[in-house]
Amino acid sequence: MIKNKKKLKLKRFWNTNAKLKKLAGTKDYNAKIIEIEALSKFFKKNIKVLEFGCGNGHTALEMAKRFNARIDACDYSPEMILEAKKLQKKKLSNRVNFFLADIKKKLKIKPIYDLVFTERVLINLDSWESQKKSIIKLANCLKPKGRLVLMENSATGLKKINDYRSLLGLKKIKAPWHNLYLDDKKMLNFKIKNCKLIEVIPYSSTYYFLSRVINAWQAKERGTEPKYNAKINKLAFKLPPISDCAQGKIYLYKKIS
Repeated sequence: MIKNKKKLKLKRFWNTNAKLKKLAGTKDYNAKIIEIEALSKFFKKNIKVLEFGCGNGHTALEMAKRFNARIDACDYSPEMILEAKKLQKKKLSNRVNFFLADIKKKLKIKPIYDLVFTERVLINLDSWESQKKSIIKLANCLKPKGRLVLMENSATGLKKINDYRSLLGLKKIKAPWHNLYLDDKKMLNFKIKNCKLIEVIPYSSTYYFLSRVINAWQAKERGTEPKYNAKINKLAFKLPPISDCAQGKIYLYKKIS
């Protein structure tokens, strides 16, 4: 009963967030920009792409525009898909096919994709068992030599951020109520038939160190709240990933056969 209430609460949360436009998936749009740039490195022209958990369509439409790519993009929230289709009309794009699908249910998706990606989708599942099953389902959508790009939040990365924050007397950051961040050790030990984890990429490490540690400390010294659009945060757009202090990571898989 409690589990069902949480599911309903989560669906209401995403249906409500659907109208927040570019902030529908995160309040920190700088983090979203960095995600898109990291993701773009896996795109090539004329590849077949599936985005699972597309939200209100911003990422899929941006990638279709940049790479002239045809993308199938799905989400389990009806309101998100409705907003995605509205945005699609505004952008006059016919290269993205938006549709409803739930990662927890049986997927009727053929293994035809060169690239399958998520953007903070698995972290919305309530258990590691559910996350593992979902990764397998996503891997099954790939054709041989296809790539699975899981752009998700890392509990391991968040712990490192909090370790730095504690040195500066800052409070620990907690994951949102609806999130279960991925554990890097579990991900590294998790095996999928005919699919291999080839790299864990801490693409957001510089941004999270600057924004959640340095900027947060400066704000504390001034007696103010840290702001996402602080000038120091934007240094991350000009610097490469440094260290492993990354809340956002890419777990990159390749289909063997």
